[in-house]
Amino acid sequence: MYRSRISAPVLTAIAGLALITGCTADPAPTPEETGTASSTAVGTPENTATASPTDLGASSAPAGSGATITLSRGQEHKITEANTSVSITCSDGGDIDVETSGASVQTTGQCEDIDINGNANTVTGEDSESLDIEGNNNEATLRNVPDIDVDGTANTVGVEQTGDIDVEGENNSVTYTSGDPVIETEGTNSVTVR
Repeated sequence: MYRSRISAPVLTAIAGLALITGCTADPAPTPEETGTASSTAVGTPENTATASPTDLGASSAPAGSGATITLSRGQEHKITEANTSVSITCSDGGDIDVETSGASVQTTGQCEDIDINGNANTVTGEDSESLDIEGNNNEATLRNVPDIDVDGTANTVGVEQTGDIDVEGENNSVTYTSGDPVIETEGTNSVTVR
């Protein structure tokens, strides 16, 4: 049996010729090229709506209008689908992030934090430790919210009880029934007791 050995100078010459002529090894196709999901992807893409909380131990529900979600302390649910309706039960906690426009959210129980970032959203329900609105023409009607922060234009907030109200922007309105809140305002806004 005859064995051929290729010397190092010959291998170097072959490699150099391959580089000069533009020959390269084809890399494996990316998931985008093959249309398959990447094995390194974690979670849900940012641009898709999800009806399940982002905490892995949370319950899940079908996405879309009419979804019902249950959250516990430390869990979070993002609403990213425009013009959708969602019912959320906060079981002694849970964060709600409304990151769209035209959503209708009904809450029950004690939530940790409700953030509204968008326009023409409506949130009604019971209690939240804090409410933060950034956007325009949003409406929130809740029972007990110790900390309210509103920034934007023509947002309306109505609560029964609060302790701290901070409003910036123009033509925002916050009304409360009871409590002796610390009130800070900038711009042309209204904060009144009912």
